Amino acid sequence: MIFSSLHFTPAIEKILTADGSYTCRHPGYKENYHAKEGARAEAFAKFIRPGRLAERLRAGPVRVLDVGFGLGVNVMAAIEVARETGGHPLRMDTVEADADALPRARALAPACPVLSTLESTGQWRDALVEVALFHADIRRAVTTLPGNYDLIFHDPFSAMKNTECWTVELFARFKPLLKADGMLLTYAEADAVRAGLFQAGFSVGLTPPAPPHRGGTLAVPLPAHAPDPIDPEPYTHPPKSIAYHDFTLKEDGKTIRARREAQVRTLSSAEEEGSANRRIGGAEGG
Repeated sequence: MIFSSLHFTPAIEKILTADGSYTCRHPGYKENYHAKEGARAEAFAKFIRPGRLAERLRAGPVRVLDVGFGLGVNVMAAIEVARETGGHPLRMDTVEADADALPRARALAPACPVLSTLESTGQWRDALVEVALFHADIRRAVTTLPGNYDLIFHDPFSAMKNTECWTVELFARFKPLLKADGMLLTYAEADAVRAGLFQAGFSVGLTPPAPPHRGGTLAVPLPAHAPDPIDPEPYTHPPKSIAYHDFTLKEDGKTIRARREAQVRTLSSAEEEGSANRRIGGAEGG
């Protein structure tokens, strides 16, 4: 990893969220990094608490893969928990494709020593926590990451915008990176995402809502470890079974979306034709 201390800091509009923490809007994806209900609270509701990070740290060392460093909120929340727990070491590998993400994070929190050190060196550590930032497309990074993760925080932008991060093929690469009792967590609730996790060989469950935040999705390598499991049977039939695919792990989001949209259109046309035929058959029979 090579990092420069001369990053250009892009102009951003700070957005105050309901819990007093800040987020901002991504200029390319046209989405906010975090929910208006609270950036910090979202990290705890969607990742920290359902992943039982504090409990895991009390039991032993923990390794986390954070997919989508963004503004660093998940990383900072995990560091906070590790310090409060005062238990075993925490190692976080965090991956971010956008070179401007860390400068945006620094613009929101210019006095944060963790962010400043990550910006200059790509690594940060204290007595309990070690963080390594990889500036890369997760589809490339996933082949070189060390694995043996207890948790994967999957937190890219939405599947409708950042589609290349929500495919069956990428999820399948995540599975061998997790320990047997490991867990992948994401805020996403979409059928296409859950179908993709099922098709990648995971057992899939729900993470509970933490009002005002909605619930999300978790995935585990072994069925016995899936809390609040989702019945996989509906996801073996369309339309629920239509997941995103990136067979080469090199396609752009537009291509991936177009392929799935074509499948949905084909299915809709077939259903409409079947309905019409049934109506005609019924009329003739009457």
